[in-house]
Amino acid sequence: MQNELQRAIDAIHVRFGDQALVRATRLPGAEPWPTGIPAVDRLSGIGGWPRGRIGLLSGRSGSGKLTLGLALLARATQEFAQVVVIDPQRGFDPWTFASLGADLRNLTLVRPPNATAAGEAAVSLARAGVGCLLMLDSLPEPALAPLESAAARSGSAVLAVTGEPAPQGLAFASSLSLSLQRTDWIWERGLPVGLRTLLGCRKNKLAAPGGEAELELRYALGARLFQAQAVRETQAQEANVRELPAWRFAAV
Repeated sequence: MQNELQRAIDAIHVRFGDQALVRATRLPGAEPWPTGIPAVDRLSGIGGWPRGRIGLLSGRSGSGKLTLGLALLARATQEFAQVVVIDPQRGFDPWTFASLGADLRNLTLVRPPNATAAGEAAVSLARAGVGCLLMLDSLPEPALAPLESAAARSGSAVLAVTGEPAPQGLAFASSLSLSLQRTDWIWERGLPVGLRTLLGCRKNKLAAPGGEAELELRYALGARLFQAQAVRETQAQEANVRELPAWRFAAV
């Protein structure tokens, strides 16, 4: 029996290559990307967002999932040479995003015309080895398995932000799934400037799931949104990014 098994393994290696079938002990573990947000790094169980895997942030409207996703993305622009946002709904605003401390020179915005194109773009970018890929919506289920494979090969950190409940296919494909539930608003001078949310680990293929942490999230401009100082800051940011190549913000 052992000889027959070895012959079958040898045949697979000859036909498909050495990487087509490997022992589990030879598979590398997920490399953590420290996000700088202690609650996220702790709940991941490995000290950071897993690279080479699909991760998920989900929650109802107003839970803070997008605010947290953008905070993670802003950090990524400071540490990776290429960061991509896939924005099928065309709701991403790079100028507001810049107020989070993001480096727009490392950001590429992709606005695909339909879900199929979004899936193809995500797989191609992960296969090419983009540092961090943020998806502001789910992808068609046929694209998820190729995306998993592409990310695992290149080491890209893939993050999807969706509503609650998360699409079943995406929830299944994710290695780390964090849910957010707002517990309170943060007010200053009569204006909402952020929120407090309960961050829970619903799924974790890398460590024990089930942990929770309280998290305080501040909005990008907060109470200064309509003040003169905020206007001056925004104008300065626009001046700094005016010379960026136009293709970085073009639809593809």
